[in-house]
Amino acid sequence: MRDVATQYLDAVAGGRLAEAERLFDGAPSAASGGAPSADVFAEAEHIAHPELERFRVDFDGGRATGEVVYELDGYPYTDHLELRRGADDTWSVTSGLRYDVMLDTAGGGALGLHGADEPFPAEADYVTLYAGQYALESHNPYFATLDGARFPVTSAGDALFASEWVVPGPDYAEEVQRKVAEAYRACATSTDVWELQSCGIDAMEPSAKFDPVASVTVSVEMVTPPLVSSVDEASTWMQIEERGEFTATYTGRGADGRPVTETLEVGASDADVEVTPTTDGLDVEIYAY
Repeated sequence: MRDVATQYLDAVAGGRLAEAERLFDGAPSAASGGAPSADVFAEAEHIAHPELERFRVDFDGGRATGEVVYELDGYPYTDHLELRRGADDTWSVTSGLRYDVMLDTAGGGALGLHGADEPFPAEADYVTLYAGQYALESHNPYFATLDGARFPVTSAGDALFASEWVVPGPDYAEEVQRKVAEAYRACATSTDVWELQSCGIDAMEPSAKFDPVASVTVSVEMVTPPLVSSVDEASTWMQIEERGEFTATYTGRGADGRPVTETLEVGASDADVEVTPTTDGLDVEIYAY
């Protein structure tokens, strides 16, 4: 059984994922994606100089434990290794050097591991990783990772908050403003005052020129799009800072039944703007108030 433990340590230190997985038979992973891909693990910085100490075997109970001492990026670490004997008398590692790392992808610019084809799944709460140091990269073209973005994994208590590792890229501000303009352009297609107000354009109620019981339609054209604040920050919440300019044309009938048309200049109402990074872009939602 000591040979199994030694082989496992050598596999993790050598970046040989398939071999490490073959020797590991622990509890089901909490992570939706299971262990990292071979490409991801191969790209990681692996542990060095692993040594197995204080190895103890309980033959009656079919269990074995030991302490692992290793180095990562020049720093020493320790971990507890556990093995169990199966029904066929073969031994497998059940704990040690393999962790469910807590994951928070919110606002993280589609962060992922170097070597992975896709970013972390947005719905994942954990990612399973072997001990090592993993390079991080953004899969979103509007974000960039911090210089030297490498995440060390050395214990089950490690947590990866994606928003701590990314910054807006050079095209981020322009894309946010473009998406905001796109949202208001879509809002302007409505012909109902209440709907326009709901999606963020401060359209006024029809004036007294119109018959109050007659139907009045509104046609809105965006002249200048509203602008948001804080576009240079990796914030998911912003506010409308400049209201832009819209031309609202009201069409209906007066009390005498004759056609009436009135044109007004309006702007955007006060609103919060939520910016959500996606795999390949940004989603923008306008919350008018």
